[in-house]
Amino acid sequence: MGQAMSFGLTQYDVEDLVRYSKDCFTQREIEALYQRFRSLDRGHKGYISAEEFMNIPELSINPLAHRLERIFESVNFKDFVLLLSAFSTRAAVEDKVHLIFAVYDSDGDGIVSADDMELMLRQLAGSTLSDGELRTLVSRALQQASAEKGLTREQFSKAMRNTDLGAMCVSIDASMF
Repeated sequence: MGQAMSFGLTQYDVEDLVRYSKDCFTQREIEALYQRFRSLDRGHKGYISAEEFMNIPELSINPLAHRLERIFESVNFKDFVLLLSAFSTRAAVEDKVHLIFAVYDSDGDGIVSADDMELMLRQLAGSTLSDGELRTLVSRALQQASAEKGLTREQFSKAMRNTDLGAMCVSIDASMF
């Protein structure tokens, strides 16, 4: 039965979360994530706030931390597991692309528009690109994808098809628990 009961999760809860994560996490990894979640949830509310989310050092230094913060705003443990599952080495490419799309779709309208792309590039590149260079890159990307007004999720997935997303991973150190 493992250590799940001592963490406040039942064995059934852990098995359910393994399935919910599409087998991206093992039982020990779920238990480790639960411990991490509980340490982030300082008020023991059952969810983590944006401020608590930003206390994760590995994510707070990411140039897209504020975009991720919006996605992780007030998530309970089940949603925390699902969102983090996209960062697993066992995650399907489509699940990773789905999360990337959500990050890039800054206004949440279901389309990655030129404005969305410019915002993301500005956050990633900082001041290394001029406004003109940003607009040129975005314009080229939209032309190559044959998408004048922006990319739908389907078009975005197609554009990302040959992208290596291997670096989009985190490891869960379950041996600590």
